[in-house]
Amino acid sequence: MQNSESDSLAEFVISPLILQTMMPAISQLGFAGFWFQGIPNRASQDFLLNSKKSILSRRMLYSSGGVYSSSRTVQKLQRQYIEQVAARDCNFGHALNLEQAYYYQLSGSGQAKKAHKLFNTYGIKTVLSYPVRHYASEAWSGRFTLLSKDKDTQLNLVHLETSMKRAQSTLLEHYHHQLNPYRQATLFNQTAIKALKMVARGLQNSEISEELHITIRGVEYHLETMRNKLSASNRANLVHIAHQLEII
Repeated sequence: MQNSESDSLAEFVISPLILQTMMPAISQLGFAGFWFQGIPNRASQDFLLNSKKSILSRRMLYSSGGVYSSSRTVQKLQRQYIEQVAARDCNFGHALNLEQAYYYQLSGSGQAKKAHKLFNTYGIKTVLSYPVRHYASEAWSGRFTLLSKDKDTQLNLVHLETSMKRAQSTLLEHYHHQLNPYRQATLFNQTAIKALKMVARGLQNSEISEELHITIRGVEYHLETMRNKLSASNRANLVHIAHQLEII
């Protein structure tokens, strides 16, 4: 599961130079690869609530957006998991809990059967979801999905927390905006984001309308939709929340 020189950020594979600073420590712990993504701190709550009014729908959570893989092989595995397995896998919801690490239950029967079959195809015997709090955000955190060809009892996890914090710091230093789950293209209408940025600059609806070439009613619609999605009480509160989530 090693990276190749042709891997690129545009295809969601971590650059070889950055990976070289991360993989030695991760390999020493017994892991052959990983994928990493930003996870909203409210993801587990919204997943369990499963409300159509929630900002984080299950459709959004079942997404490969903002996921960075340690190799093309891992990238392929992650996409197959999301597209073919996640919606029926009992592990998916548990892995969204950012309060503790979680070992995937891989079994040849029951709800974990498909996950077991998929990971086994790649020789993976242990999958560990490991959350790391974001030092500069109260809205989202990072999560490593660590893959090992060994059983969990054979892994050396003594220095896992330290290694994961260092690895996350490296990733956030280079890919912070791309990893922010609230900046994924499918979550918010991009015209609404542009309108909100203009509100933050102090522009009035008529000015926003002219600049975006949409009607004033269209501006009002986009801002009202954003206000509802972010549960904002008013225009000023909407801008404040948007800044907190780093979407403007």
